[in-house]
This record gives sequence, C-alpha cells and structure tokens, in this order.
Amino acid sequence: MNEKLLHFIWKYQLFNQDKLTTADGEKLEIVNKGTHNTDSGADFQNVKIRIGNTLWAGNVEIHVNSNDWIAHKHTNDSAYNNVVLHVVYQKNGKNVSRKAGGEIPTLELSNRIKESTLFRFEELSKRKAWIPCNKFFNDANGPAVKNFLERLLIERLEGKVQQIHQLLVDSGNDWENVMFQTIARYFGAGINKEPFFLLAKSLPVKVWAKHQDDRLQTEALVFGQAGFLNDKFDDDYPNQLRKEYNYLKRLHHLEPLEKHIWKFLRLRPSNFPTIRLAQLAALMSKEVKLFSQILEAKNVKAIHKFLDAEVPDYWKSHYQFDKPSKKVNSHLGASMKDVLLINAVAPVLFAYGKYKDEETYCDRAFKILETCKPESNAIISGWKKMNMEALNACDSQSLLQLKNEYCDKFRCLECVVGHRILK
Repeated sequence: MNEKLLHFIWKYQLFNQDKLTTADGEKLEIVNKGTHNTDSGADFQNVKIRIGNTLWAGNVEIHVNSNDWIAHKHTNDSAYNNVVLHVVYQKNGKNVSRKAGGEIPTLELSNRIKESTLFRFEELSKRKAWIPCNKFFNDANGPAVKNFLERLLIERLEGKVQQIHQLLVDSGNDWENVMFQTIARYFGAGINKEPFFLLAKSLPVKVWAKHQDDRLQTEALVFGQAGFLNDKFDDDYPNQLRKEYNYLKRLHHLEPLEKHIWKFLRLRPSNFPTIRLAQLAALMSKEVKLFSQILEAKNVKAIHKFLDAEVPDYWKSHYQFDKPSKKVNSHLGASMKDVLLINAVAPVLFAYGKYKDEETYCDRAFKILETCKPESNAIISGWKKMNMEALNACDSQSLLQLKNEYCDKFRCLECVVGHRILK
C-alpha cells in the first residue's frame, strides 16, 4: 500500500461508504471530503464529518498504518490539533491523540477499497512496459485526455519560462542575448547543445554587433571561440579565419573553448558541429538582433525566411577543415528551422509574454507550435504505437511532457489517464 494512493482514494472517495463507521463502531458520515493540502500540515483541510449526531469541522490526516501518526511525531505537533479524523489503510494500535489533548477517531479502509483498484495500482507500479499504464491505456483514452494534454503543453512552456528568465537575469535583462543563447543551444543537434550554449555565453551580442558587416570576422569569431582555429591548416580559408581570430581575441580579451568538447561521433555530416557553426555565423552575419526581428515577424513563414542564411562557399564542399567532400548538405533545412522554432523561438516569446504580462506574445508562441510539424523521435514514435498521433508541435510537446514528467516518473496519480484507470 502507498500513502499517495490513499490520498488519491480519499480525494475521489474511491471506497465503499455503505454503513460507514469509525474503528470504535460509531456511525460516520462524510459531509465534505475537504481540499488536498500539498504543503506541511494535515493532508486534507476544511473537512466536515458527522460522527453519531455531532458535526465536526477540521482536517484529515492519512497514513498506511495508524502507528505512522506516532512515527511521524504528530502527537507533539500543534499543526495537527485540528485533525478530526485519522484515515488509515490498516489500524494497528489504539486511537491516536492530539498535542492539545483528546483522542482522534479512526477510519480504517482496508476492507472498503475495491480489489480492482489495488490490482490496477499494483500493475501501474511494476513499470515494466514503455509506460506504466500500457495495459490499460486504450481503455482510458478519451476527451479528458485531450484536455489534459493541452494543460501539459502550458506546463512544459512554463517550465522553460523559469530557465529563460534566469538567462535574462544572467544577461542583465538583455532579451537579445537571451534569444541568441537559446537559439544557439538548439543548433547543437542534441549532444552538442551544451558546447553551443557555452559558445553563445562567451560571445555577447554586443561583440557580434561590432563585426556584423565583416563576414570573415563573424566566421572567425565563431570558429575561433569554438576552439577550431588552433591547428595548422592546408586550406587558405581556415588560415584566414585563424589570422582574423587572433586579432579579435586580443581586441575583446576572448578565451576560446576547448575543441575536445565538440562531438562528431554518430552524427550525420550535415549535423557536424562545424556545419552548424557555419550556419550560426551566417545567421549572425545577417542579423545580430534576432529577438527584435522575430518580434517584428508577421507570421511563422516570415520567421522561416528570416532563418535562411547562406553559408560560405567553403562549407558547400567541406564538412570539416581541410577535408573536401563531393556532396555537402550545408543549408539550414526546414526540419532544423522547426527545431529552432519549437525549442527556442516559441518558448522565448512565451516567456516574454509572461514577463511583460501581454498575452499576445503567448498566443504567438502557441501559433508557432500549431504551425510546426511534430518532432520526430523515439518518444513520439512510441506514442504513435499507442494510437496517440501528434498532428503538430503542440501535440508532440504535450506528449513529450507526459512521457518525461509523468510516465517516466511514475506520477500516475497526477495524470488523467491514471485517474480514469484507477476510478
């Protein structure tokens, strides 16, 4: 038995209330089950119960065993003086008492909970399948799940708001730096997200702005700061970049990253960090004020067009320095643009809307996600096998939140699907 399950059972009154009595045999009626308290103090507050002919108003404390009251030291805690009923799965001792004095009547539930509820909770607890409710999911899926997924989308965005607002604090309330750092992170194609983020933090937008009109210097800033210009090269292009970077490094007192932090293993060449760095440099050469441009964009199509950035000719025939290649896919594709829109542009717009208390920007964030195709990954494929197909990025973001934050963390009692299964 699990105490959280008992909370769930009391909250939804999932026990037999026919001829309800206390452990001492007195007639018991639940007038109001109260509200669930997730902070310190009794588990349910503002409860009303009738014992015999007396109406009691106060709180309910719930335990698996009645002796847990003593183990948790509630007897000497004034916060539990208003408890009017002790609800337990199994009574294994006398009635407990308050610090203020007086015994608390006990309700035992062990013989009042359906075996099917306990069986289903036990099945959920095994967690052997892809999701805990794998066996029951299709039976529980319905309109309520769709509404829950919509809430999960907001929950996912609000989780990102906290991270973005921290970036805002760290950057001295500069939204341009926040947008640049967030976009740069998602140029990282998964395993290189952190190096890209470190690169963005080491190159504030004010540094970029001074060299935006000089394409070679912009590229030198990117590759030099990333640590790729410390070698000796055969090609003229990387040698030119190295010369420019050595000058810029002294000018701005820059400290480059270590080259070894960048990962190439098991990446398609089009996702090599060198190609992504070239694309990032091309974007910053086009416009350093990314945030301002995105705020002014009239629609998603305009943002897509804005993200078009032509890489230097060198990267149309190379995936790495000094290593020519015949077929090179170096342009920023539509799927990559969607990655940036879903994971960077939409969350920053949503965070900006919350920061400014202007719903217009939050609505624009939702519109972006509605327009973008759903992500293609193992989690979304897994949901498709469960007959939960994502039609757009709103759906896929919700499903990612459900799997990562609820299924994988066994939060079935907080999930609408879990509710329907257990009820």
